[in-house]
Amino acid sequence: MHKKISHLISLSVIALPLFFNVHASEELDVDLGISAGYNQYTEPSIMREQGPELGFHARTTAPAKFGGLQLEGDVLLGYQRYTSEKTGSLNGVRNLETRWRALTPLFGSPSADSGFSAGLGVHTLWNDLRGVTSTNNGGYRRYATQLWVPFRWASGGMWEIDAGTLIYGRHTSKLSDANARNGDVTNTQHQGQYAQVSMNLKQSSGYTLTPFVRYTRLADSDVVSSQEYDAQQNTIVTAGLHEPASHRWQVGVIWEFH
Repeated sequence: MHKKISHLISLSVIALPLFFNVHASEELDVDLGISAGYNQYTEPSIMREQGPELGFHARTTAPAKFGGLQLEGDVLLGYQRYTSEKTGSLNGVRNLETRWRALTPLFGSPSADSGFSAGLGVHTLWNDLRGVTSTNNGGYRRYATQLWVPFRWASGGMWEIDAGTLIYGRHTSKLSDANARNGDVTNTQHQGQYAQVSMNLKQSSGYTLTPFVRYTRLADSDVVSSQEYDAQQNTIVTAGLHEPASHRWQVGVIWEFH
């Protein structure tokens, strides 16, 4: 299992410079960075996951004569603690999130350092809840892929305010991890928003420190029918299952270098 996780992280990190094609043109402005932060994910009245996370970040901006197109990527690895009044607690929950964005300046402004930008983004999530909780409940893996429309307002290279609205998301819960008699469930999501505020503090040595705060909200998904094992009755029942509304807070600081 640890080999699979290491392989996945390695592929994600390697993908950053490949995605941005760092050596494609000397005119590209490429920034790379690493981050440390804290991640708290909550499904109200159901459960909470929280813990530290590390990040790898890259962004490149094409010259103004090419329209100032921005390509960006983030890979975030979290190590969390799961708690729930109904199902107990579990340590060592791994969380891998990636975000990929293409943004273009609006209103005729070719600069990425100021003004408004908008584009398209793809986010993925891998959350490994497998294990046995303190109340002897089994956990399972969760996967998500989401398509977003991101927006950004930048103020002269100092402040950046990001926001986004969800277009479409698919969320898969591998319930069979907890019990082989359970059916896996794939839900679709159509409502969600995020907002992030960050401040770029340029240092005399050439790198930039960027503290940030990010909030993400997802609404209830659709409801799908699935088979679920009822331990009290020792039988298989058909239930309507959905991915509940959630809230995620992330805070941290990025060390960005050129």
